[in-house]
Amino acid sequence: MEKNKKKYGLLVAVALCMCLLGGFLANLAQTDFGKVTKKTILFESNSGHTISADVLIPNEAGEENPLPAIVWAHGGNANKERSDNFQIEWARRGYVVVSFDLYGHGESEVLNDTEWFDNGRGLYDTVQYVATLPYVDADRIAVSGHSRGGNTIHESVLLDNELETPLIKAILYVGRDAIYRDNETASFGYFPGKTNTTQAAEKGGNGEYFNYYGNRDVGIIADKYDDFSFKEKDEETGEMKPNPEFLKSNNAKSFLNFGITPDEKTEDGLEGQWYEQEIDGKTAKRIIYMPLATHGTSVYVPDACTDAVEFMQTVIPTDSTLKADNHIFPLKTLGCLMGFAGFFVFVTGVALLLVQYEPFKGVSADRDATMRLAANDKKGKIWLTGCLLVNTVFPLLSALVLFHFKVDKVVDDFFMQGMPLFYGVWGTVNAIFVILTTIIWYNCYAKKNGISLDSIDMRTSVAQIGKTIATALEVTGMAFVLLFSVKFFFNTDFRFLYWAVRPFNARRMLEAMKLLPFFTVAYVTASIFINCLNFNTSFGKTERKNICLLAFLNILPPFLLAVAGYGYFFITGVNGFYGTNNQISDWMVAPLVPMLVTPFVTRAIYKKTRNPYLGGIINAVIITIMTCVNAQIVFPA
Repeated sequence: MEKNKKKYGLLVAVALCMCLLGGFLANLAQTDFGKVTKKTILFESNSGHTISADVLIPNEAGEENPLPAIVWAHGGNANKERSDNFQIEWARRGYVVVSFDLYGHGESEVLNDTEWFDNGRGLYDTVQYVATLPYVDADRIAVSGHSRGGNTIHESVLLDNELETPLIKAILYVGRDAIYRDNETASFGYFPGKTNTTQAAEKGGNGEYFNYYGNRDVGIIADKYDDFSFKEKDEETGEMKPNPEFLKSNNAKSFLNFGITPDEKTEDGLEGQWYEQEIDGKTAKRIIYMPLATHGTSVYVPDACTDAVEFMQTVIPTDSTLKADNHIFPLKTLGCLMGFAGFFVFVTGVALLLVQYEPFKGVSADRDATMRLAANDKKGKIWLTGCLLVNTVFPLLSALVLFHFKVDKVVDDFFMQGMPLFYGVWGTVNAIFVILTTIIWYNCYAKKNGISLDSIDMRTSVAQIGKTIATALEVTGMAFVLLFSVKFFFNTDFRFLYWAVRPFNARRMLEAMKLLPFFTVAYVTASIFINCLNFNTSFGKTERKNICLLAFLNILPPFLLAVAGYGYFFITGVNGFYGTNNQISDWMVAPLVPMLVTPFVTRAIYKKTRNPYLGGIINAVIITIMTCVNAQIVFPA
């Protein structure tokens, strides 16, 4: 017992070091080794709503030395920290960078599905706030946004044009089309807060090309394989043109030539080429970059970051002599990844350590689980292979069915997060199928061959379940205390690209509680399937091979859906494998890391406790909160 306490205590200590060192490294990068100050603030906007923002302030900024500013708007179902790469590199070069949470995202105020369009979904509110900061040069403010953040730019330009002296001087779209035709503003909250997009669309223009941006400098980072943007139909065939040919499109030609109506004589656009034109006494600039990226990866690709720096240094230059491709953001990526891995090691270590002490001892068995010998008879092998096969294929089909019925779009008075609801329902449906196949397997084969619920550690009691839940809550509570502590001391979270474990507020916790039952069914069932049913010598004689195989099978359905969609896209240049639903490939990437990591967590806990429920509940709590914290909340109108 004492030996175990020391061993698991050491594991917890190592995990703590990983998290703290990761936070420290991330902080070094986002502060440029002390040359930049990072603040996280809440402010009340001009429209009367609360906005959360990260502010990066170079040390040389002050009232006597105001610096140019860049306001960043993240994409949908994300948050202000997701694209720190751009923010870090801009701040290093002497820009005040303000990254805010769109309304309904992160810690910004939650609004209904028409009001959240107010003032560019928070972008223009933030621009107006930034213009009042004494250390900001209000005559040199740029905006940039990824995906839905690009939509906020559309709406903000409309509002900015109403001012005698507009605030926005330069614009960089990332993974989002610009406005090309005069009727396109309609679908982006043409009357923000007063009409919905359908009503607004009825008020559109005549569909002619025009220069929406006046004499502002505007750039586009157009990913070659963007899932959602940079698409144009062939007027003769009606077929969608390949994304990599975007520079040949009429939209690109019109944009680069300041709103002209292209004809057969208009030359194709050139990647990375600056186009200039005198407009109202100012030389306005246009440019299109095309890094090799998908919609979701554009904010992580180094080339895109280089393009973003080069654009800003050209249109609102600072005194910085750093080359555009001089990056330190990989240091933050490394630190956050270290913290992300350390977080899950911490959870595992704390769970194993707690069950060594009273009152948690009843949660764990008095001996470790051992691999069972797989059935050698032909019938047993058929059952095993069949169960693994059907339980792998079914999630693939169920995802497509749920997408067909638009479960991901459900937002009502109770469930206010469409994406988390989809993942929760998907996991529950798959779990029910696993339960049914397990019942059939047990009654048709296992029971007849001397396999009991006791022998595979499935049997439990109300008292043990109660202790298991209490232990799981204790473990996750300690993990989140660590998370908030790292946020407090280093102003960072734990993340790897898409995937983030980040602090949350009470509003996010409420939404997570609504969905926790779905995720609990999913992850507890997965733990039983991985541990109770398949901790055996089949398909590899070692435990390592066993868990690696099961983890692979766990992620195989979303992986195949993502690969099929993106594979077709990469080959043809057209995102049409799933018809008109171009979100499926991207949405199937999101669960990959959680579904890969959690089997190892639950196996490590099960092996030492013989309790399949403890790891399942811990995983359910963590993944539910991860999912809800990183998704939008919308009150229906």
